Amino acid sequence: MATKKNGAILITTLWILAILSVLTVGVGFRVSIEARLSKYNMDRLKAEYCAKAGILKAREMLSRNSKAYDSIRECGITLPADKDIRSVFTERLGDGAFEVSYDEEGVNYYGMMDEERKINVNKADQPLLVSLLGKGNEDAAASIMNWRGGARMPGGGAWDDDYKSLTPPYECKHADFSCIEELMLVKDMTPELFESIKDYITVYGDDGKVNINTATKRVMLACGLGENLVTNIINIRNGSDKKAGTKDDGLVQGITPEEVEKWDITTDERNALNYFTTKSNYFRIESKGMIDKSRISVKIVCVAKKGDKQLKYYREY
Repeated sequence: MATKKNGAILITTLWILAILSVLTVGVGFRVSIEARLSKYNMDRLKAEYCAKAGILKAREMLSRNSKAYDSIRECGITLPADKDIRSVFTERLGDGAFEVSYDEEGVNYYGMMDEERKINVNKADQPLLVSLLGKGNEDAAASIMNWRGGARMPGGGAWDDDYKSLTPPYECKHADFSCIEELMLVKDMTPELFESIKDYITVYGDDGKVNINTATKRVMLACGLGENLVTNIINIRNGSDKKAGTKDDGLVQGITPEEVEKWDITTDERNALNYFTTKSNYFRIESKGMIDKSRISVKIVCVAKKGDKQLKYYREY
């Protein structure tokens, strides 16, 4: 009888130990998950503040810039003589770091990107929009003009009734575009067409002029400059090493009548120069915050206007 009783106690004890072991493993696993989640949240918060530090650094430099021009290398900033652009826009902060940079046509550049290197869809006239969109897209260009304007443009384009007949129906805005993605609401704007122009358009800029020292080849061609003139401008900008954003970069000092007289250009190109400037006021800042020994990063994108404390756009990724 004693042997059976002892056996029952042993079995009960073993069951209790087994249950406690399972509970211990479960609690330990939960604690492990919570610890990892806590570390993830902490690392993400650190990365976010590193990215914000990059935004603040860029805006502080923008506020101190007083140059009469903006170029790819010195875009919104006056670069100290003893500094290179990468060292200015990358910085370590404890176990984290930030990097302010952007990609354009497959090339990574350090610093800010001016919005005036693009065509302003809120200011561009119809011929410029047709030139940007390409032949066969005249209706899309007219629809863009109608969407942002109060009066119907001659020569076609969607109007109020066209939008009311859609499923679901909606109103034609008759006001400026708030963001480039709004173009997808415009009738005749296809996803393929939008994808082909989205990197070359903006909704920011006071007068719609394009910075000749930062604009891409496609933008300058769309604005009416010829292939040879555009090639010459890019060669001047790139300098002897034929690379944009380096120390030997040149620039177009001005587009005054006296300066233009020195250029060998056609009458059409001379007229097209009215689209251009050498100075920018709106700047896109892309700051990435990173943490050591972690794959966590936070990217902040904003648009700032020189002299304005209020950001025009802000988004975290």
